[in-house]
Amino acid sequence: MSDASTANIVNDLMNGELRAAHLYWQAGAWCVERNLDGCAELLLTHADEELTHMKKMLNYLVDCEWPIRFHALPEPKVETESVQELFQIILDHEKKVTAGINAAVKAAQAADDHSTFEFLQWFVIEQREEIKTFQGIIDRIRLIGDGPHSLYYIDKEVSEISAKMAAQGAGA
Repeated sequence: MSDASTANIVNDLMNGELRAAHLYWQAGAWCVERNLDGCAELLLTHADEELTHMKKMLNYLVDCEWPIRFHALPEPKVETESVQELFQIILDHEKKVTAGINAAVKAAQAADDHSTFEFLQWFVIEQREEIKTFQGIIDRIRLIGDGPHSLYYIDKEVSEISAKMAAQGAGA
């Protein structure tokens, strides 16, 4: 793998993090429109974390003296009426991000690019946490069910998860 192909891979990952932030902002807006303040807080905070990830990749490109290429952002699609489906959209997106990072790790290994391989390890660990977090939220939503007050309890539960993540400094 040449420096140019490595730069392209890292640029693609960086743009993926920017698209993720865009999706989280849209998902947060979906929650705001439905008065799900706890869910909105978690998702909007998570958008900031995605920007932090993007900046880490940007700085790596700068450190390697590789070109930086931002792509046009497609409109994020959040077409659902269910909070469970909303978090499933987020989880599915995180699984795609994970697949991209795993492919980048394999490419770095195949090229004996130890620097990029080492750089990507932080993202491997971060993605494992993100999958765990969003699968956990979906599991909690399923436990709460869809009774007459379920949205209130779901929002309260997600708010508590968000506060716990903030206290632990998750995603920094």
